[in-house]
Amino acid sequence: MTTFITTFITTWKLALRNLARNRRRTALTAMIISLSLAALVLTDGVIAAMGDTLVRSATRLYGGDAQVHQRGYLDARDEALTLQQPDEILQQLDQQTLVEAATPRALALGMVSSSANNRAVQVTGINAAREARVSKLESVIVAGQYLNDDGDETQILIGERLADLLEVELGDRLVLSLHNQRDQTAEQQLFRVSGVFRFDAREFDENSVFILLPRAQQMLGIGNSVHEVAFNLTEASLAGQADLPLFAQLSNDDRVAEGWPQLMPQLSGMLAMTNVSTIIVGVILFVLSALGVINGLFMSIYERTWEFGVLLAIGTRRRKLFALILAEGLLLGIGAIIVGLVLGVVITLWVAHVGIDYGGMEVAGVALNEMIRPGITASHLITLPLWVLALTLVACLYPAAHAARIVPATALHKSL
Repeated sequence: MTTFITTFITTWKLALRNLARNRRRTALTAMIISLSLAALVLTDGVIAAMGDTLVRSATRLYGGDAQVHQRGYLDARDEALTLQQPDEILQQLDQQTLVEAATPRALALGMVSSSANNRAVQVTGINAAREARVSKLESVIVAGQYLNDDGDETQILIGERLADLLEVELGDRLVLSLHNQRDQTAEQQLFRVSGVFRFDAREFDENSVFILLPRAQQMLGIGNSVHEVAFNLTEASLAGQADLPLFAQLSNDDRVAEGWPQLMPQLSGMLAMTNVSTIIVGVILFVLSALGVINGLFMSIYERTWEFGVLLAIGTRRRKLFALILAEGLLLGIGAIIVGLVLGVVITLWVAHVGIDYGGMEVAGVALNEMIRPGITASHLITLPLWVLALTLVACLYPAAHAARIVPATALHKSL
């Protein structure tokens, strides 16, 4: 036991001494590992933060964490497929502890006309009070006022870009045309611009208008029914669970409740690729750092070839030389990881403080309306450093095996 402890201590002392022989080379090799880990921490943090921002922009900006529709509505966008008893659905949602808020919507394609121009738009009839609790429509009003459920039924909200295209301002009149499902005729009514919104998303700002739900139902001839009930959950992550019991309770033969991954498969698929992206970045960084580690250790081994030959000639076992090189790699990796982790955390926190502004750029049809602020997770502090350390040791295997295979007679003839 004493011999084992002595050998163990001696191996680590030799490893530390060998690393200190050429401090510049050791520092450069360690720097490659440190920068690789720091870059991996920052990249993973930014990718994760972008995914979270995309989900929040797609759900909390307007869509909601989940929605209820008549079966077949989303496939055909058939305005005749409506939810016949929305009040019962809303009452059921209001009683759920998992549900934060819910709102009904009547949806239709229509035509809006001004004295200067006309444009095809998505018309949404909303309950103003409920909508304000689910989406951010009320908070993105840049001119005028938000809809008032008890106010004039001719109120209409239009996007800032749409207002420019139609050449209208607050108080101007617009003619809205919708297809009446009951009479199968074109329904035209006069509205007055009460507010202008800016989502910083072209789809909404150019092609959407909002009116009060009763007026939309009357123009569409759908009675008290609606096309959609959107709702937010107390924990947004729950919407990603397709087997959530709440969805099963809300669904039946006529209607279906789905979370945002099912409602926006493109976004869901893109987010599924984020882990792959992190792995790809990690592999590239590992290859670069591995080449640096292998190069540094081989240079160290070539400088000590004569010493290894002497050690083998006097009876040192090859496995001890193998263990010595691994010990050098382990010490190098631990030191580099500590520096890289501190560097990565500091840079990530600084980027989080400053934020990354994509200026409303759209990804998978979703506008990045929030500053991207990467965060530090347990994975960054534990998982990534352990992976880097393990991969550093893997990179040391080849140089260690080479050192263990040195032929004493050949090594003793070398003079460096």
